[in-house]
Amino acid sequence: MLHSALGPFRDSLDLLQEDWDRSFKTNVRGAWLVSRYVCLKMITFKHEGSIINISSIDGVGRALSHGAVAYSSSKSALIYMTKVMAMELGKHKIRVNAICPGLFHSEITDGLFQKKWLENVISKTVPLRDLGTIDPALTSLVRYIPDPWLVKLYDG
Repeated sequence: MLHSALGPFRDSLDLLQEDWDRSFKTNVRGAWLVSRYVCLKMITFKHEGSIINISSIDGVGRALSHGAVAYSSSKSALIYMTKVMAMELGKHKIRVNAICPGLFHSEITDGLFQKKWLENVISKTVPLRDLGTIDPALTSLVRYIPDPWLVKLYDG
């Protein structure tokens, strides 16, 4: 399981190239490097299993977040990377999926929840108008991890 969330959130014209590069380095390149390493080990040991990437509703176009051009673009790229890897690795019995949670309150999003415009965005994009306070990706993730070998792999 890979979860990457990286800002900053700035308008397209105010975003620095370094910020764009950092978002893609973390959200796409980092996920690819870890997935590649794990999949090579799984193939070497002829082990079936799952790779689960955590993207965002911004990556599927469910929400258009003001100031999130780098974040949304990198999460969209992560989804397409996931699709291609799923197609390529299926022959090795390796499933590759992505979970795309919405906005929830956490330490990472604390500054975002201080923005006055967020309430307007929530009213237009969140049908229940109720945001979670825990990471829903982790609760969704449980049903995708049937194999204790993956836990061993991450624990060493």
